Formats: sequence, C-alpha cells, structure tokens
Amino acid sequence: MRNSFVVSHTIPVMTKKGRKTAYFISGILAGAANGLIGGGGGMLVVPCLSRFGMLEEKEAHATAIAVMTPLSFLSVLVYTVKGVSDFSVAWKVSVGVVLGGLIGAVLLKKVSRKMLTIVFYAIMIYAGIRSVL
Repeated sequence: MRNSFVVSHTIPVMTKKGRKTAYFISGILAGAANGLIGGGGGMLVVPCLSRFGMLEEKEAHATAIAVMTPLSFLSVLVYTVKGVSDFSVAWKVSVGVVLGGLIGAVLLKKVSRKMLTIVFYAIMIYAGIRSVL
C-alpha cells in the first residue's frame, strides 16, 4: 500500500455582511475615482467585485458597467453645476460611448473568462504606464 498525501483545498466563504462591505467599499472607490478624474472607476470596481465580492469575472464587469452609468450621470450633473463641462464635445463623444458600450456588452457574452481577464489587465497595465509617463 502506498502512502498518499491528500491536500484539501477550501475556498473561503465570505459572509453576507462581508460581501455587503466589499460592495460598499467598491462603490466608494468607484465614486471617488469618477468624481476625481471623471472616470476610471470601473478599473477599481471590477477587481474589487471579483476578488472581495466573490463575483465571477464577467458578472463583475457587467455589474461595474451597470454601476458606472448612474455614477457617470451624477458626475455630469456636478461638473455642469461647476461650469466645467463642454457639451459641444460631450454629445459627440457620447454617441461613440453608447455604440462602444453596446459592442462591448455583446462581446462580453462571447469572450472567454480567461481572455477577458487578459485583456482587462493588459488595458490596466497600459493605462498605468501611460499615466506615469
């Protein structure tokens, strides 16, 4: 009889309260990023929701998009009240954002989880390097 060593891997189970806290903190980070730099909150929300909120990668992306829409609308209101929005440019960009959002939502269903993760983190690394330089 041969000796066998069995390693038991357990996945930590987050309590309902822990998930709610993770969601709340993700929201604060997204709101702060959006309010401060006018976007980029999704780059924070997706990793928070997938790692700490225990959501699947695609679910985290879809949730981040759903969260960023009203958050962006609120930011538009704040920037408009402060008089720093240029609507002659904004409406033109908005058309592209809506079309791009639709295309992205369709692609999200078709792209594998692994490919989504690779593309997401590649974009994050690229954006980080561009910000530093």
